[in-house]
Amino acid sequence: MFYRGRLSERLRLLFGVPEGSILGPILFLLYTAELFDVIAECGFTAHSYADDTQVYVSTPASDYSDAMRRLCGYIIQVQEWIANNRLKLNANKTQAGNTLAAE
Repeated sequence: MFYRGRLSERLRLLFGVPEGSILGPILFLLYTAELFDVIAECGFTAHSYADDTQVYVSTPASDYSDAMRRLCGYIIQVQEWIANNRLKLNANKTQAGNTLAAE
């Protein structure tokens, strides 16, 4: 790339995206888009900000136990998807994961 009269250093990239690349956020969204399909198949809703994804379900208080059971089952599917796509789930930031550990 040529910028202000200077040519960027050439670098052979075998995988990933250079940090700060304008393509980075777009490529990450494309890479993780399938995760939202997995979440929807489980009957949940999600939203993301950067690399942080939140999954949630709205349910009457009387259905709390069933919703938590479903959510815990869903986490296993998400963990599998994440592992298969070479990503990492941070269990310390996973609130449902913390609930599971307490049970």
